[in-house]
Formats: sequence, C-alpha cells, structure tokens
Amino acid sequence: MGGEKMNTNQMIEENNQLRQRLNEENKAYYNDLLLYLRFQSVSRDEAQIESFLLDVLQDILAAQKDGLSAVDYFGKEPKEVADAFLAEVPRSFWAVVKLALIVVGSYMGITIFPTLTTTGKPTDVGAMLIAGLYALLMVIILFKYLAVTIYRVSTWRLHKVMQWLIWCLIGIIALAPLSLITILVKTPVRISLDGIWGIGVILLGWLIGGIVYLRLTDKQMWTPFVIVALAFGIMGIIARIPHFDALLRIKSGRYLYAGLMVIVMIVFYLMSYFAVKRMKKSE
Repeated sequence: MGGEKMNTNQMIEENNQLRQRLNEENKAYYNDLLLYLRFQSVSRDEAQIESFLLDVLQDILAAQKDGLSAVDYFGKEPKEVADAFLAEVPRSFWAVVKLALIVVGSYMGITIFPTLTTTGKPTDVGAMLIAGLYALLMVIILFKYLAVTIYRVSTWRLHKVMQWLIWCLIGIIALAPLSLITILVKTPVRISLDGIWGIGVILLGWLIGGIVYLRLTDKQMWTPFVIVALAFGIMGIIARIPHFDALLRIKSGRYLYAGLMVIVMIVFYLMSYFAVKRMKKSE
C-alpha cells in the first residue's frame, strides 16, 4: 500500500515498523532527518511531511538491501534535502490550528481536572486560555530550537551535571509564567462548576479525552494522563455528592483528600517515567 493511499496515522505506524529494519548507522541518519522535518514542519501539512518521510525510508531500505548506506545514497547533507523539500510544502493554516487546539486543549484539560476535585471556587477559564496560549508559544519555540540543534555541532563541552542544572534552570524560567498567570491573572471569564454542572463537565472531558486517546497511534506516552484524568474526575464527582461534600469540609476529610491527590501525582510521575523508558528501549 503506497504512502499516498494512507492517512497520516497509517503512515506514521508504517514508518515506526519499517524503521526497525534499518541498521544502526542508517537508523541514526534517518532518525535525525525525521526529527528535523517534524520539528520544522509545525505550520505545514502533516500528511505531505509523513508521505515524504515514508518515501525516504523506503528508498533507504532499498539502498541498504543493495549494500549502500544512507550517506552513500542521499549524501552527507540531509539537511539541505530536507530544507529543499520544506520550501516546496506550503504553509497550512489548519496545521497551525490543529497544533493550537492540541496544545491549548491539552493544557486546559490537564489544568481543569485538578480544579474540579474541589468545589466552592469558580474556575477562571480566561486565565487558563491565556496560559494555554503561552504554552503553545513555548512549544513552537522548543520545536524550532530542537530542529536547529539536530544538525549543529556544538563546541560546548560541559559536565553532565552542569548540563542537567542548566536545562532545569531553563525549564523553570520557561514554565514559571504558567504558574504566575494562573496566580496573578484574573479575568471575568469565570464559571462555577459546582453540583451537576461540574459532573457534566467531567463526563464531557472524559468523553472527548477518550475519543482522542482511542484515535492515537502510540498510546503508551499518554496513558499516565488518562489515569490521572480518571482519578481526578472520580474525586471531582465524589466531591459533588452532598454526603461526601460535607465530609470534605472537616479537617480529616481534607487531609485524606489531599493525600489521595499526592498519591495520584506520584503514580502519574512513575507511569510517565516507565513509559519513557519503554519508548527508549523500543527505539
């Protein structure tokens, strides 16, 4: 089945399977090209990018079968080939809209579920939207930076601990505004999600998230988020049941609830850690 007859998810799945046939040298060569194109093409048609990547992969596999390496077949400057291809792919308004919906929607979904675990305080949707747009800007900047570094040879030689500290500092500086926006920014776009309305939003969030999750080609990285959304959603529904609502107003009930939230987050981080390890091992 040719790449032009597949949808985007099918092409990505086919790509993942065929890459396992590459030898180590060709895999390193192709993976750099793949990451460069995907990071650089956030505003371009995803189907054209994935079709091109699949065609290149099939050509490399054919050359490998004939005893040629990817370098022999495509040359030592794959970035030039990639840039020439990208110059021919027009910008796509819908690709930008799709990325914005994914990033902003994911941020708001992740943010709103913890707030739904309690009642009595209105949810500032406007502040969440502003923070989500900032997260979108950070994602675009991160993609562009990662694309630039793939084919750039760094002259910096820092100890791994120092590199880790620098990246932690950059992460704190980049993510701090998200917390500041949530704390400091107040908008009139606030909604009360107590009672049945809150339960309805939780169920709607589960429905939308479930549909998106089931359509994903690679689910393992997103499974921890699903578990957290389910756990926080159940806690939010319980908090809106009159009998349990009264229980959570006493000190021991609040401590129990806070402890459950901590346990959920620990489970989330552990699942995320092992998911990343499994992905690295499969690569």
